Amino acid sequence: MGTILALLCLGFIFLVLDIRLRISYSLYGRKDYKRFSQVQIQGARRILAAVKTYAGFRLLIEDGLRKRLPAQFMILSNHQSLVDIPILAYVFSGNSVGFVAKRELRRGIPSVSIALRKGKHVLIDRRGNFADAQKELIKLARDARKGVCPVVFPEGTRSRTVGIFHSAAVRTILGETQMPVVSVAVDGGHRIARFKGLIANLRNCIYRVKLLSLYPATADRGKIKDIIGRSHREISGQVEKWRKNET
Repeated sequence: MGTILALLCLGFIFLVLDIRLRISYSLYGRKDYKRFSQVQIQGARRILAAVKTYAGFRLLIEDGLRKRLPAQFMILSNHQSLVDIPILAYVFSGNSVGFVAKRELRRGIPSVSIALRKGKHVLIDRRGNFADAQKELIKLARDARKGVCPVVFPEGTRSRTVGIFHSAAVRTILGETQMPVVSVAVDGGHRIARFKGLIANLRNCIYRVKLLSLYPATADRGKIKDIIGRSHREISGQVEKWRKNET
């Protein structure tokens, strides 16, 4: 019963948030992005409150790096489900975040699609040519100079485990705008990545987030490759540790 109530509540929140985002963008989006961003953050908080209250969803955050974070940085995270987007927006709610996401998400998902389409995010066509994707990534890099923190999922797609990390998006953004990099591990989203899993596993689902390391800003290709490799190893290790502890 709790899962059904949570899903009904989520459906209502997503629809209302979609309307609020459209109104906010019409009024402020082009001239005052912070107001539009704040509506997104408020939506993420309401979504989390609903699933915590009605489904016993638990969000566990380990953020020992919080006091060391600079004003602006890139976030590298593994990717398990669409849930990662609102949760990371919530975890980093003190910053304006810009996601690198697949273009298919630009339509069809209430509130999520309008937020990705009108916010400081990049929607990449994975079947398109890299030149077009590169232009979008450079645009996000330039937004980073204005305080936006890019969020990159280096796997390029959702994965139950931690897949191979690709470097193209990270290299393009850091090549244009140098900034520190924060590695972040997430786990739990794979259980509710699809509708069937959402019905079966939302109740008392535990979703974990851990800020792992802060790497210094660089534009050097070799150092960027090293950051990606080290981030992959520590994120993989953290996810594996969580799952061993669960069993």
